[in-house]
Amino acid sequence: MGPRSYNLYHHPYSVCSIMVRYTLALAGEPRDTDSAMDIEEKVIDIFHNAQLDEEYLCNVNPKGQVPVLKSSSLVKPLPDSVAITHFIAEHYPALFPAAHAPEITRLLKELHRLNFFSLCFGNRPQVAQGFVKALHDRLGREDITKEYRRALEYKLSVTQEEKVKGVDSDTITHTEQRARAVVKELETLLVDGQPWLFGSKRPSALDAHFVVFLRRMRDVKREDLLSRRLIQYCDEAMTMPEWEKVMEGRKTMVAA
Repeated sequence: MGPRSYNLYHHPYSVCSIMVRYTLALAGEPRDTDSAMDIEEKVIDIFHNAQLDEEYLCNVNPKGQVPVLKSSSLVKPLPDSVAITHFIAEHYPALFPAAHAPEITRLLKELHRLNFFSLCFGNRPQVAQGFVKALHDRLGREDITKEYRRALEYKLSVTQEEKVKGVDSDTITHTEQRARAVVKELETLLVDGQPWLFGSKRPSALDAHFVVFLRRMRDVKREDLLSRRLIQYCDEAMTMPEWEKVMEGRKTMVAA
């Protein structure tokens, strides 16, 4: 059969997109020849609201977010970075080594329970309001279809819940507390003299997501959440070619 084709919708500065692309870079060998994934990347310009376009909201991701994995071999698009990662790992099993697979699954879920928007934009509520305005501008048009209007209204509800509430002071405080707990637990998985979590010689899917999270926290000046040991772990990962392949010298966050 050979490799199947997939489209990965992403943006170079979307933290969850980077997590998935870095997972792919670290994936290793496929389970077999037929498991190899042929992935074409498609950039969605979230800086100019391409995630709000009718085609994207109605046919790719109703939440209007990236990343999304889409293929004719999938029943429907996968619009969640953790779900995409588990799907990739079905094809590239080294990402979930059997000895640690339950912990990787649990900790990936815990990491992604954090509101990344709160941690990254908690001091910039105008970013959330900009998303709301863009949605209201489109909803104010009279030339859109009923289907598109419903999609925009749903996207607005998601934005209110995840972004507007995400910059509320109580949400920020709660998210920071949870982030410290998750980061502390993950730090206990580091072993002196070994580059990856669990003392492994090769990275797992959890490493792929955690390194990106650590780098993002540094890029938004949240080093207060990180220990020196975690910064060193992140720095070492960033010296490797897989990081450069994904980031091409960029930070994870565009300059404010």
